[in-house]
Amino acid sequence: MPRALFSIALALATLLLAGCAPREGFGIVEGTSPEQAPEPWRVSEATLFIAETGPEQDGAEFLIPDLHATRSTIRLEAVSRRSIAATLACEGPFRIQTADGTARRFSQGRSVDLTLPNRGQGAASFVWQPDSATCRLSWGDDHTVTLRPESEAAPWLAELSLDASLACRTRSTEGLDPLQRMFLDEGPMLQTCPVTPGPVEVLSDPLEALNARIEALTGRRVSRDQLTAGDPDMPLDFSNAPRLELIQLSYLHIRSDFVGYLTARMLAHHAIRGTQVRILATSLLMLEEDRIFYDSLAARYPNIQIQYYQWDYPGIGRPDDVVNQLHRVQHTRAFLALSRDPGRSRYIFGGRNLHDGFFFSEPFDLQDWPFLHTYDEGAFQDLGFYSVYEDVELGLSDDRAVRNIAAHHLALWNRDFETHRAGPLQTGTTDRLSGMRHYLSLPWADGRDQIRWFADAIDAASEEVLIVTPYLNPPPEIQAALVRAQARGVTVRMVVRLESTDPAGFVITALNRRYAAHYAGLFEIEEYFPRPRMMHTKLMVIDRRLAVATSTNLDHRAFWHDTENGLIFLDTPQVGMLLDLVEDYRQTSRRLTADEPLHPLSEVLFNWAWLRSVF
Repeated sequence: MPRALFSIALALATLLLAGCAPREGFGIVEGTSPEQAPEPWRVSEATLFIAETGPEQDGAEFLIPDLHATRSTIRLEAVSRRSIAATLACEGPFRIQTADGTARRFSQGRSVDLTLPNRGQGAASFVWQPDSATCRLSWGDDHTVTLRPESEAAPWLAELSLDASLACRTRSTEGLDPLQRMFLDEGPMLQTCPVTPGPVEVLSDPLEALNARIEALTGRRVSRDQLTAGDPDMPLDFSNAPRLELIQLSYLHIRSDFVGYLTARMLAHHAIRGTQVRILATSLLMLEEDRIFYDSLAARYPNIQIQYYQWDYPGIGRPDDVVNQLHRVQHTRAFLALSRDPGRSRYIFGGRNLHDGFFFSEPFDLQDWPFLHTYDEGAFQDLGFYSVYEDVELGLSDDRAVRNIAAHHLALWNRDFETHRAGPLQTGTTDRLSGMRHYLSLPWADGRDQIRWFADAIDAASEEVLIVTPYLNPPPEIQAALVRAQARGVTVRMVVRLESTDPAGFVITALNRRYAAHYAGLFEIEEYFPRPRMMHTKLMVIDRRLAVATSTNLDHRAFWHDTENGLIFLDTPQVGMLLDLVEDYRQTSRRLTADEPLHPLSEVLFNWAWLRSVF
């Protein structure tokens, strides 16, 4: 489909799917407290990408995600424009399904010849079970990849995944103040035990944020002039690079642009040295040229694994599910690098996605690099759009704090692919009354508990609730908590963005402007629009003591549908650092008034209950 028609198709799909609008609560289970789940308890999936030229490393290995898995389905997918003849053999029995749908079972020690269709024409897959043991795929001129279970090939990674605490219990909350009790919340939403955050860098400057990533993977920063020159082949010095066990990237959106290529070069350096690299992104937002770029990277280095997240809940079979498959996305953020060397682990978290629009004010001309994509600054409401965002991230370097957070990202990666639930859940205990926690929201698995948490946190406020958000369509429970706070004398202040140039931005802008028109007379609402950039930051600070830096927008979609995560701080220096950032925003913001004009479509779209529920 030509990209210029994407927004039209999106609008038509929205109208057609309205007749299949999901019933309230569809796909959502009741929230329950985390508990130890039986094992094995899940099914897993992974994709091994294959290139005609083979992997660029000797003894290439691909880890089978076997942790707690009754079975694992491994897709064998060619990135080439021609089909590939291959042979698969396993030490134990296995089942295979070829691209034409033929399924066969093979006994111990058998091998099977199969053809992997050219790119875009399907894939073969095989079902691995614990007794399948080690497998081997071979093709072409002695190209091979050994497929080994993760529990055997990377025991250190398996240990971290299996033994880390995904939830936390407090020994007592007696005598605590409301914000302390909120910080030590034990609801169904997954939250790590509190830790001391250690050194935290506020990365509001986009080039500093990009440089923090470069330093995390190379051990050195580069000059701002080098970055702004936009040369994808710029020199990178790996002489001080850390030894990394794991690199895990989690974003809504990644692209094959300047930032994407720099990142790929750094990932390749570590992958060829044996580091396990994992990339989690949203399937729906990936252009074909982006997929080709990242799939080819994974084919060159099979220890780079990619999950293109797409909601798929087998067995429901109702039209409702079509909406969720098109709408629910992977919205967590993480740039995670784990090292066994003290002080070399890094975690970068915030609202940014991994593409040039979050780091540079104009797109680079990348025509001399045909494997990259030059995004069109003038593109309107399609997946090839180039918008410039202003955002903030936090950079953590404390070993314990980073590994504490890694548990949640590993759990999301190792989720059950049939239900999208994470677990089994190890539960820790704590006596700490302050520090930092990481949360992971899976709304269909925890009963949308993030809504309850935000509402309870607002209810705990005694002086001020400060919210920074680019989206203004809060769930009713959170809106009610804000109104209650204002009624009891708490200052409710919002720093917002009203205009949106995101895909489907006409809906977002209409809902934002409706909220502003209705509530600017009740709350203190300020519009921050640092043109040509769009504010994309998501923060909440309560009573200048509790701060939440989050991927979660203040809208129904974030709380009802998408994977989300965040960092919660109580009585730490980071709260003041985030408040200083917001004060910088406010220096150039516009205070909205009670007579703020409505968007022409505001009431129509808001009163369309289903549409409001998915935005």
